[in-house]
Amino acid sequence: QRLPSEASTGATGAMAAAAQGGNNRGIILKVDTLLAGGIAGGCARTITAPLDRVKILMQTQRLTSAGAEDKYKGLWQSLVRIYKEDGVRSYWRGNLANCVRVVPYSATQFMTFAHCKDHVCQYTGKEHPTVPERLCCGAIAGMMASFVTHPLDVVRTRMAVQPELQGITHTFATLWAEGQVSALYKGLGPTLASLGPFVAVNFASYDTIKAWAFTKGIEQTPFTSLFMGAGAGIIAQTACYPLDTIRRRMQLKGKNYKNTLDAIKVIMQQEGVAGLYKGMSANTLKVIPNNAIRFMVFEYLKQSTTFKAMFHW
Repeated sequence: QRLPSEASTGATGAMAAAAQGGNNRGIILKVDTLLAGGIAGGCARTITAPLDRVKILMQTQRLTSAGAEDKYKGLWQSLVRIYKEDGVRSYWRGNLANCVRVVPYSATQFMTFAHCKDHVCQYTGKEHPTVPERLCCGAIAGMMASFVTHPLDVVRTRMAVQPELQGITHTFATLWAEGQVSALYKGLGPTLASLGPFVAVNFASYDTIKAWAFTKGIEQTPFTSLFMGAGAGIIAQTACYPLDTIRRRMQLKGKNYKNTLDAIKVIMQQEGVAGLYKGMSANTLKVIPNNAIRFMVFEYLKQSTTFKAMFHW
């Protein structure tokens, strides 16, 4: 017969093993989310790369054209002009830099959002977070992802608007020569100010729409995930687009604006309110499929038999 002390030790060991198993499972699930988020982001960005290039060119042309008349005046006209001037491959100019940035960016977003939601639910004791709590989780996810990948975003913007830059390595070297770390993190303030709210609204909207759909008995399929992701993207980009325009312009070479407030003031004086929304048509058409594809691929991977086998569900 086991002594009480032996039984206690055995129970403690069992509890420790269970806790260790739970911790391991938590790590596995986070890696699962990280990988699915990265793959989803890369797929969505590559498919929508031509629209993203049009958006960046329309947002930044006032600063890169030295006062000349705008070259890019609409979505279709811009797509045709890019094709005539540089060919089909130019639609995906800088897409490698795009994917190098987007894969860790998307992965960090999904993992951080899931991690924050878990902590909120553990702290509050509720099964699901409220909308304000989802917004906070999304904001943290957006700022974390933005800080980690901002240098790659600056590289992507420069490559899209400066044809003389020859690849990612050359662009990094050019930025380092301009100002070292400060050049790589140029525009970080408006980036956090624009992407923080965007990711917050985007993830909170998707999570809220998803929860509502389940209460109505709507089954989650790739098709429903596609629609929910598109709806969340439209809501988020409509609210946050002006800050994205400012962010792009502040990333360009030279000191064009003193700070975010100065950028808003100058753009409003020179171009009016419409200047803050330049390229929004291309961005809307990009955000809808991008967000839809990203959430659809993420949900599909998380539920796939391959992922379940890989992560021992």
